[in-house]
Amino acid sequence: MASRPVRRADAQRNYDRLLAAAETVLDADGAGASLDDIAKAAGVGNATLYRHFPTRGKLIEAIYDQRIRLLCEAAENRVTARDPGKALIDWLREVVVHLTESRVLAEAFMAAQPGPPGVEPPQIAAWHKAVDNAAAPLLAAAQADGAIRPGLDATDLMALTTAVARAGSPEQADAFLDLLLEGITPRQGN
Repeated sequence: MASRPVRRADAQRNYDRLLAAAETVLDADGAGASLDDIAKAAGVGNATLYRHFPTRGKLIEAIYDQRIRLLCEAAENRVTARDPGKALIDWLREVVVHLTESRVLAEAFMAAQPGPPGVEPPQIAAWHKAVDNAAAPLLAAAQADGAIRPGLDATDLMALTTAVARAGSPEQADAFLDLLLEGITPRQGN
C-alpha cells in the first residue's frame, strides 16, 4: 500500500472529499463515470481533482488503497479479541462485503492500468499480500483457540474467501461464506 503524504489541512479535506465523492459516483455510474461529476460532487474544481489525481487510474488506485488499508486495520483491531474464531469470521464477512462492493472499482482499476491484458499490476499483488498478512494473525489465533481447523494458511483462506465473494451474485456471497465457514470450522466431537 502506498504511504500517505503529509498534506495541509485544507488539502487533506479536499483529498478526503474527492475520495468519498469518487466512491459514490463510481458506484452509481460505473467505471466510466465522469471525473467532472466527481469534482462537482466533492465540491471542488477540476484543477483540484487533477492536482491530487492526475489520472483516472490514480484516483481509483487511491480509493482502493484506502479500502484495503481500512480492511487491514479492521483485522489488526480484532487480533486480541476474546473470541478469536468470531473475530476471524466477522472480519471475513467484512472482506466479502468489501469484495462484492468493490467489483466496479476493481474492474475500473484494471481497465485504467497500462500493460498486457490479464496481467495483474504490481499494486494488486501488494494489496493481496497486505490482506494475507492481515489475515495471518487472526487465523493463527482462531486455530490456536480450536475455532478453525489446522492446516489452513492465510493465503489459502483469502483465496477461498475471494472465490466465495465472486461466485454468483453479491446477494449469494453471505450464504456461500457460511458454507465455506462450515468447512473450515471443526465439528463438535472431532
